[in-house]
Amino acid sequence: MAGTREQQFKELLAEHSPLISKVCYMYAPDPDTYKDLCQEVMINLWQGFLRFRGECRLSTWIYRVALNSCVSFHRSVKRHSEGAVSLDISSVAELETTDETHARNLREMYRLISALNPLDKALIMLWLDEKPYDEIAEITGLSRPNVASRLHRIKARLVEMGNS
Repeated sequence: MAGTREQQFKELLAEHSPLISKVCYMYAPDPDTYKDLCQEVMINLWQGFLRFRGECRLSTWIYRVALNSCVSFHRSVKRHSEGAVSLDISSVAELETTDETHARNLREMYRLISALNPLDKALIMLWLDEKPYDEIAEITGLSRPNVASRLHRIKARLVEMGNS
């Protein structure tokens, strides 16, 4: 039976590795921290795998575990909370593009997002992934109205940051 559990877990990681990678990337100031975060998320996923009861979508549960792992890691390491995080966006496969203007805009967007606090960063990432407000609320533990108002403020703050 353990082999079955391990195989199911490997399949989960294979299918959802882009999601895990993206969440960890947004909270990592450098490649070493990124690796640490990915490992922390995978450990937490493995530990919670048997307890997953299917009451929400698997991707919702994975998002929740990944975000909680990254936010907890972020809180435990004081150096992460001191200002904006410098990221080398060019290393993210999802950002590869042939249009240089589009690539430049994406790098700027991720630079601005990296300066947000951990919860705001999670909210905007989920919104960018086109998650409905109800699912964002379920993942973050916030109420739906709170998600809506926070996202409105976050988007306004990002526009303001981009214009300054």
